[in-house]
Amino acid sequence: MQHDGVSASTVGQGVYQDERLDALLSITGRMDGYLYRCRNDASYTMLYISDGIFTVSGYRPSDFIQNAVRDYVSAIHPDDLASVYAAVDAALEARRNWNIDYRIVPAIGEPLWVREIGGGVWDSAGELEFLEGFVVDISDRKVVEDLNAQLLLDLKVANEELSAQKREIELAKQQSDHSAHHDQLTDLPNRRAFHNELKSVLARCAGSGDAAGLLFIDLDRFKDVNDTLGHEAGDALLQRVSNHLRSVLRSDDFVARLGGDEFAFLFSGKAEQAREKAVRVAERVLERLRIKVPALGGDIQVGCTVGVAIYPTEATDPDALVALADRLMYVGKKNGRGQLVTADALEPPTGGHRRTA
Repeated sequence: MQHDGVSASTVGQGVYQDERLDALLSITGRMDGYLYRCRNDASYTMLYISDGIFTVSGYRPSDFIQNAVRDYVSAIHPDDLASVYAAVDAALEARRNWNIDYRIVPAIGEPLWVREIGGGVWDSAGELEFLEGFVVDISDRKVVEDLNAQLLLDLKVANEELSAQKREIELAKQQSDHSAHHDQLTDLPNRRAFHNELKSVLARCAGSGDAAGLLFIDLDRFKDVNDTLGHEAGDALLQRVSNHLRSVLRSDDFVARLGGDEFAFLFSGKAEQAREKAVRVAERVLERLRIKVPALGGDIQVGCTVGVAIYPTEATDPDALVALADRLMYVGKKNGRGQLVTADALEPPTGGHRRTA
């Protein structure tokens, strides 16, 4: 059926396209944004831009059509132009859409953020003919996004500061714990650490059936060094003694400075070997702590006296073991120094088993 030489289908198609265009213009007119199409020429000549450009920027659409008053590029913030060009060029090269945020410089007021989704239009020969896109005002959203980004950054900084403070606190605690359990001069475990270790070792031995050996060590002629050469020389000697005692240690052994010139050496092992090992370790200690200290009136020969006690055959609890080792050490001091003394020294006949270094 014809109507004035035009088919009904053609008329219907034209009406449908007009309705689509009216709907599109109505929808975009209600949005805080605008549509545009421009040529792919040196000036990006604007062919169409919707009325929303006025709502967003304060510029009339007619200002941009055919670049009558200004081109669209002039409305983009200068600091954002490079990134806009780069995003559009990359998208065109890949024949995909671009999705970019940038600032528009409005006719009046501060720059505002927009988001553009656009793409290229190619002709049948594959040549880029137009650029077109939809631009929407995201200023309010951008404020929220920027606030969120700043909050996240502030949170990250706060977490880093908290982590640093936590590390400092942990380090301070470690240092405090170390100071609380170590001698400041020699960095050996102190009396408190020794008693804690002693209780732990004896409890372990009670469960396993092993034995523990305790050596009480007291330096000989330490007072002579202090009186002759001064306390600095005495401190240096104590540090030297501590290093020598460390050299005798095995991985499971424990040595501590109890105070002054008194030290304790603690070990554990098979019960049947405990006495033999204790004597062997004591002899090594006697040998290592023979230290000659130069002095103007003649060298001072420093040595040590060692009391040796065994758990559980000679003492059955920590206090008794300490008391016995301490007593044996003083027996050695009384009988001439420079020797190790075992519990045999307390058995009749007087003198018992005593070794002289």
